[in-house]
Amino acid sequence: MDRLSELPDSTVHHILSYLTAKEAARTSILSTRWKGLYTSFPVLDFHDSYTYFMEQDLATINPAMFYHSNLEKVIEIFRERVSRFIEFVDDFLLRFCQFELCMQKFRLLIGLLDVEGSSAILDRWIGLAIEKKVEELDFNILAHRRTLYNLPQTLFSSGESVTALKLGGCKLEQVPSDAPMRLHSLKSLTLKEACIKEEILHKFISQCPSLEDLFLLDCWGFRDICVSDACKLKIMSIRESYNELQSIKVAVSSLQQFILGSEYPRGPIVIDMDGCPNLKVLQLSNVAFTDQEFHRLISKFPLLEDLNVGNCDLLERIAISSLLLKRLSIGLCFSLKEIDVDTPNLLSFCYDNYPIPVALINAPCPWKVGFVTQVWGTDTSDTRWYLNMKEFLGASNQIEYLSFYGHGNKNSFSFDEFRKSSPSPPCEVGNLYLQLEEPSLNYAVFLDGVLGICYPKTLSVAKSYATNRTSIKWLYDILINREANCCDFHDIKCWRHYLKDVKVGSFIPCKDKNPVHMDNLIDAVPELPDGTFCFHLDWCLPIPMQKA
Repeated sequence: MDRLSELPDSTVHHILSYLTAKEAARTSILSTRWKGLYTSFPVLDFHDSYTYFMEQDLATINPAMFYHSNLEKVIEIFRERVSRFIEFVDDFLLRFCQFELCMQKFRLLIGLLDVEGSSAILDRWIGLAIEKKVEELDFNILAHRRTLYNLPQTLFSSGESVTALKLGGCKLEQVPSDAPMRLHSLKSLTLKEACIKEEILHKFISQCPSLEDLFLLDCWGFRDICVSDACKLKIMSIRESYNELQSIKVAVSSLQQFILGSEYPRGPIVIDMDGCPNLKVLQLSNVAFTDQEFHRLISKFPLLEDLNVGNCDLLERIAISSLLLKRLSIGLCFSLKEIDVDTPNLLSFCYDNYPIPVALINAPCPWKVGFVTQVWGTDTSDTRWYLNMKEFLGASNQIEYLSFYGHGNKNSFSFDEFRKSSPSPPCEVGNLYLQLEEPSLNYAVFLDGVLGICYPKTLSVAKSYATNRTSIKWLYDILINREANCCDFHDIKCWRHYLKDVKVGSFIPCKDKNPVHMDNLIDAVPELPDGTFCFHLDWCLPIPMQKA
């Protein structure tokens, strides 16, 4: 303890920077000097707010209180906890302000039932932070959408020191149109679940000359976004869930990354980004693009290196030709019929979907592919489905990861028909991931079809609430106790003839991700949590196996 007391102030502050406020408060018991240094630490982080007082309260709460008849008691406990938290933050902030120090960061997360009644003290906290030249201000108020916190004008008129501003659960309505913003140092702006008028949003963009990052997450109050004056803007990310946004126009040559997404499928949106020739990263999710609109958009970005397209249900064809594209990801575009990609310098390709598109792909890189197979109403025969899958995978020379979710209704697969239509050997796959359901004839046929398409080095099987011990043991027995007396008169035989050995590798729990190695993993299935079983498969083929 004596040696700890002799540490320089700067070293103690560095140690405190790795601790939460609660942990730091416990550490300060070591000495009066540490307690004083903790009070003067310029990072005020009250983000996990309820950990300060929750433990004691939870010990006294009866679970029966959470029924409707005890709702008033639960609300009373919540109000008391919030009140004590407010007193704690207020006292700590006032003690910090006694020092002649600038504030590096003020981070607050608080849930309020009465936002209006707490507005005065929230205004005062922001005012004190501004007075102390705060650099990073993260203010997140958890409240109902109808009772948002109305931010004070002082933040916009006196926040010259703020470089990063994150606001959640707030309204931005008190910024006079004739008063300029003084957020001259602001580089990063994040608005989350906030109501902001369109003119105020455009004022932020045009009057913050240092702005580099703009994040609008589930905000509302505006229909159009126009960005042209933010000459340093590099990253722009929009996630909207209220289907209010109708048009986006961006003409900023410095923009390098643009993300547009919605939690749910939304209506059409007009996007004009002709003035962003240096864009390198484009991510689109739940955007109603036609083929023509999509291809017109991406044609404006000659330097594009990273393209991620997901949940764009109107897209039927994706055609890309680029020497610079390095990463391409396509997911859950359920109308997609064709992928025509000429990207010889691509480093990674990910495809996660239900349709099996026609693939004309020049992308000599590792593929990660996932298919949802449990989709009803397919108009193709089961054997044709597997043939299409094999043809699609054959467009690659390296399948790193292949997953199938659900075994679906592929229950009339004929390996003889499959073998006659596609006499080439299966492709090689690094890791095959399956979701396992209850043992059934359908699943056994599905397994025959999948192992007729590819031979995986590793077979991973999910264990979840719906997957019991019988399912895992059934699969293991199928692999171990295989009978190879079915294809003696054929050059291309089924998987049972080529599987040399099966070993249980490990079990990886979902939560801690630390592999569990046991000799009796199969017997231990009932005691194991949700996770993934890994089997190592050793294949012995008489003919060269096709690389996929």
